[in-house]
This record gives sequence, C-alpha cells and structure tokens, in this order.
Amino acid sequence: MNYFYGIKNKEFNSELQVPLFQNRNPKPQDIYLYKAVIENSFWKISKMNNCKVNEDFYVIDSNNIESSDVFFLAFEKDLNNFDNTKLKDFNNFTNTTPAFRANLKILLNEGGFSSYQSEYPYSMIAKKGTLLSSVNSIANKEAEKNFIFIRNIYEKPISEKYFAYIVDVKKKKIEEKIEIQTNYTNSFELNKSLIKPEMFLITDKYLGIPMFVSVDQKHVSFEHTQPPHEYILGKNKFKKISELKKEINEIIN
Repeated sequence: MNYFYGIKNKEFNSELQVPLFQNRNPKPQDIYLYKAVIENSFWKISKMNNCKVNEDFYVIDSNNIESSDVFFLAFEKDLNNFDNTKLKDFNNFTNTTPAFRANLKILLNEGGFSSYQSEYPYSMIAKKGTLLSSVNSIANKEAEKNFIFIRNIYEKPISEKYFAYIVDVKKKKIEEKIEIQTNYTNSFELNKSLIKPEMFLITDKYLGIPMFVSVDQKHVSFEHTQPPHEYILGKNKFKKISELKKEINEIIN
C-alpha cells in the first residue's frame, strides 16, 4: 500500500493527482481518496470530496493540501479496520507491477512548476532508521537556489522533532544541522557551497523521502533521489552502504 503527500510553505504550493485505477484493471466502484491528519495525538481521517477531475483521477489542489496531510486510497470496508493510533496497510490496491504512480506538482509562488511521483510505501512508515542521500548527485550548483524536501510519514500520530545533517565524509565533519519533524514535508534551502561529491544528507532517527528542487529564473526542476545502493554495481553494494551509514552515524553522534 502507498500513502501520498504534498507541500505548502512560503516558497511552494502543490497539487496532487492520484489515479483511481490500476495499470491493467478498471476503476473499482467503491474506492475513494482519504486524508489523515493528526488531531490531539490521534489520527483523524476524512473522505476527499469534490476533488475529482474525472472518473479516473483525484486532483487535490493547493487549497486542500498542507505539509502535514497524509492521503491514501481505501475501500469503504477498509475503514472498519481504521485505528486512530496507527496507520495501517489497508489494502493492496496500489501494489502493482509496473509500480503504481501518483503525480505531485510543485508550484513556485510567482514562478513555474515541475512534477514528479509522490508515493510513500507502507513498508517505510512502520520503521525507524536513517535516510542517506548524496547531495551532489542531484542538486544543481548552477541554479539560483536549491531546496531539499524531506517527507516523513510515520505510523504513529506524532509530531516529533529530529534532525537532518549535511555531512562532509572527507573531513568527517557536520556542515549543517537542520531541525525537522515527523509526519511532515520538511523544506530547507541548500547552500551552494555544500554541493560537492563528499557531501551527504542523513537523518538521525526516522526514515523519509528526500526530494531536491532547483530554481533558476523562476523555472523549477524537481526530482527525488534513489536509495544509495542503486548507484553502486556489484554484489557487495549493500555492505558498502551499511559501512558508509555507520561511518556517517559516528560523525553525527
């Protein structure tokens, strides 16, 4: 099962488009899009009404998206299993091959826009761990500004502060420490001087999806990184990444 998300802050708004069909199957009659938000330390869900652009897609515009919102597709019968203390794996509707895709459009205030995918797999929300991503692989040093979004969705209805770090693995030094929070699409501007091959983004407690946004002359480029082992060939790639994570964790701790 996948969950979905957007962003809203002083620089960006967003629009989310979620298909109501699978790759090879027509739309079921009783599947709907829901929103989960945290209220008084519990999950509260509501059906997203009046957001359809047609019978096959939900389109949620920026007026109906906050950085703390969590969206998901569910059948009406799935809600019988809803637990307001924990997000669940309600169904396998979005477990498809090829992968089920939703579209996240980010819009620069008084500028352009760009789109990419925005699925957050259930397998991530039930775990804690460290996010690791190369800064240099996708940030654009030639752009006017670079931003990093870190989206975390955690199964429990908590808004807990934790930290993201930009670490120089050559100097074994923390270059920047940024406070972020769980169940939120966090955003911060990346200093151009930190866009180097030796720089890595890491979080200290929770997993998340890192997304990189470059802005130049009001144009926007938007991508998210692949897991670090995707950049390494060979049978021992997971071992190499585990060793790198251990090395960086020793730096931040």
